[in-house]
Amino acid sequence: MRTRKTFINIIFNFLQQLVGIVTGLILPPLIVGKFGSSLNGLVSTIKQMMTYVQLTGAGIAASSTYALYKPLVDENHKKINGIYNAANKMFIKAGNVFSVIVLVVSIIYPFFVENDISYFVIFLLVIVISVCGLSEFYIFGKYQTLLDADQSNYIIAIAQSIGNVCNIVATVILIKTNQNIIVVQLGASIVYVMRILVVSIYIKRNYTYLDASVSPLMEEINQKNDAIIHELTTLVVLNSSTIFVSIFLGLKDASVFAIYTFIFSGLHMICSVISNAIYASFGDVIASEDNEVLDKAFNQYEWIYLFAIGIMYTVTFVMIMPFVSVYTSGFTDYNYYLPLLGALYTCVGVAMNMRTPARTLVVAAGHYKETRKKAIIEVIINVVGQIVFIYFFGIYGALIGCLCSHLYRTPDFIHYANKNILSKSDFRVVKRIFINFIISVFVIIGLQLIVPQIMSSYMEWIGYSLFATMLTFIFYLAVNLVFERESTMQTFKTIVGIFK
Repeated sequence: MRTRKTFINIIFNFLQQLVGIVTGLILPPLIVGKFGSSLNGLVSTIKQMMTYVQLTGAGIAASSTYALYKPLVDENHKKINGIYNAANKMFIKAGNVFSVIVLVVSIIYPFFVENDISYFVIFLLVIVISVCGLSEFYIFGKYQTLLDADQSNYIIAIAQSIGNVCNIVATVILIKTNQNIIVVQLGASIVYVMRILVVSIYIKRNYTYLDASVSPLMEEINQKNDAIIHELTTLVVLNSSTIFVSIFLGLKDASVFAIYTFIFSGLHMICSVISNAIYASFGDVIASEDNEVLDKAFNQYEWIYLFAIGIMYTVTFVMIMPFVSVYTSGFTDYNYYLPLLGALYTCVGVAMNMRTPARTLVVAAGHYKETRKKAIIEVIINVVGQIVFIYFFGIYGALIGCLCSHLYRTPDFIHYANKNILSKSDFRVVKRIFINFIISVFVIIGLQLIVPQIMSSYMEWIGYSLFATMLTFIFYLAVNLVFERESTMQTFKTIVGIFK
């Protein structure tokens, strides 16, 4: 049952990310074409800032999800209600803090932006873009926490997909009817919030034992502050660069950076589909204290994840600039074709995703307090590195700073998980990373001789991408069957067993 739930979550989370990427790719050309690169950079930067502001609720979600694992396994409805109500209470308090912070940001941030966009426009954009964040705190957060802990986050994935589609439809309609940017963003935000209806209906029908009168168990989510640090680390490495670029280099550079960020964020989210779907499964296993099952499950998960990101980022390294050449062919007010930026972002993506299996285990085990100091150091390295390297290397410096923080934190995550949770050495994962790296180098060299770096159409890009993916998959599978035969065969047996 655990495996089947995990597989269902993976499928629906993957579809959600695919929908998110497709709909997200539609938006920038529309905004750039209608309002210009500066306004696109501004919208992207504000959305990144709102992501940071939402950190006020990140720790609540993470610690509450962890606290719910065991009560859900034991079907302890009283304790589930206590934790659920405590989470709801904390989300509401965080929502109040969020509202205050949004107001402060809306007043102060316009002073740091280029003068060709009015203060009033920037002020209103911050307010309307924050609407989605408000819904997360006051309504959506408690639902997502419960469903994540109960291995039912496919419901969230369905709701998010519906929200994304409705959001982009509303945006297209508003832009085509010549509405201003304020109306466009407000309309899109309101439509996106409607996804809450889907989730609320499901919760009421399937969790009939929920009781708002049960006293909140506030002590059960006492790790929220430590959890915030971990969420902050993730958000900094994923989202801070656009903000720094907008402040130090300007909104047009921020627009360029936002395009690459969206592409690679999409890739990262596709990669994290597996981890997002499997958090609760590992939490369930850890709660049951079955170490043998834990080691076996993690071994397969780690192999699958490293295998998948190896293929994905090998293909990405070769195909990113051909895609950018097609996607930005209509962007005439600024240069978006920066091969070095694409190469650096690919390296950052690999360094960041190698930590994911280990991080999944750390989060599922609830080891927030034990690892918070290293997380703080990572944030410092990331922020300071970006600021310093942007000064010397411009837009490329943002990614160099990110890469420095990953080179520190990723090995630390891997070592901590193996030593303190699995009680294993690092040899297994180091071996896997080394094998995949060698495969990637040889495949990239071969593909670079075949694939043109500037293309004229999406169909041409799709054709070369499919060819590159199939070739990379064959090489990865062949080499892993030689050096990782047992893990490879076990994984495929598990996948086949799901369908029996």
